[in-house]
Amino acid sequence: MLRLAPAHIILLQKSWQAVSGFITALLVTYFLSSEEQGYYYAIGSLLSGYVLLDLGLSGLLVQISARMFPRLEFRPGGHVVPDGIARSAFLAMVAWSKRWYAKAGLAALLLIPIGFLYFSYAKPGSLEMNWQWPWIFVVISVAVSMPAYPVLSIVEGTGRVAEAYLVRLGYYGLGALLAWSLLAGGLGLYAPAMAPLSVAVVAYGWLYFRYRALFAANGGKEREFLWREQVWPIQRKVALSWLASYVFLYSPTLVVFYFRDSATAGQLGLSIVVANILGSLCASWLIAKVPLITHLVVQGRAVDSHKLFLAEFRKAFLLMSIAYVASVVAVAWMGEMSIAKRILPLFELLLLFAVFLIFHSISMFSVYFRARGREALAIPAIVITLTSLVVACGLAKNYGVPGVLGSFLVIYGGGGVLGMRIAWKNS
Repeated sequence: MLRLAPAHIILLQKSWQAVSGFITALLVTYFLSSEEQGYYYAIGSLLSGYVLLDLGLSGLLVQISARMFPRLEFRPGGHVVPDGIARSAFLAMVAWSKRWYAKAGLAALLLIPIGFLYFSYAKPGSLEMNWQWPWIFVVISVAVSMPAYPVLSIVEGTGRVAEAYLVRLGYYGLGALLAWSLLAGGLGLYAPAMAPLSVAVVAYGWLYFRYRALFAANGGKEREFLWREQVWPIQRKVALSWLASYVFLYSPTLVVFYFRDSATAGQLGLSIVVANILGSLCASWLIAKVPLITHLVVQGRAVDSHKLFLAEFRKAFLLMSIAYVASVVAVAWMGEMSIAKRILPLFELLLLFAVFLIFHSISMFSVYFRARGREALAIPAIVITLTSLVVACGLAKNYGVPGVLGSFLVIYGGGGVLGMRIAWKNS
């Protein structure tokens, strides 16, 4: 029987994520009008505000679980053995995680009135769109799925990496298929709900059959796991990076939708999806080397880790540049084809790709500094991102997408390059 290594399963999941993302983008252009496309990406962007309730905690739970589980093991049904202080502390962490994400799920429901205010006051164009029920359904789906996120992180941290990524592959696959079905069936604005809904269905089903005892337990004593002392000192640094990434990836579409119109916002939203998928795929060239870079740092071989990072960064940067240039050439070749009209015009697309080249460069440098135990770019990233957003809001009404992207290119791009240079010299 063929048995896939964890690295192969991770690659399979990441590849499916990228391929399904491209397919979804194509189906959006085929089944939705230009106005509906704008609402689709505005709903997805506003919905992504749920990450503000996580702020990197799900990633940290992998590390925390890995540190707490070495002297423990699972028995059938999710029972943790042996009894003792380590088991009690681990179960206290699990119980705390359940409470945190249950509260986060309830807090996510606040997105319903926030969305109603946003869409009611936005100026998306003349077409009346029935966005109300899709928005309510999408938010409820997110709220229901929130308690599932720590489950995967904790199990992954115990060493069952392949199993956790197979579950992720399962819900990404189900979510994509359901979203495609809704797009084809004329219910496209409900499609963004399929991703969180699939997380809930797949993760809860897996949890019920595999780890029922673990997450049904009341856990250890509350004082055996103290978030403020054991998690927050690390999370507060990671949270800034998460917030900066959220604002960068999702605010431009929301700004253009609010101040201009839904069709233009749809062009920007689709273009951002393409830019991010291409950038993330190219950056994975470097991400794959992070364990080796971290290993060199732990061994005290700072110079070697330095050289390896630079070599891999240059390769990833070159790949990304080629991918972006090829995309611009492809759009130019498509000319007056209908799909070409659903993404940004060439000049604006060039601006977007330039900004994303800097964004992914900052992300790659952040990964390197994190391997060395530093969050050197967290504060600069949040400062330049929020400053870019404020300026973009001021320019969007009169200058549209070029004004928004120009503000990010000048402020985010210039500040990001300067921040990377200073952090690199001090590393």
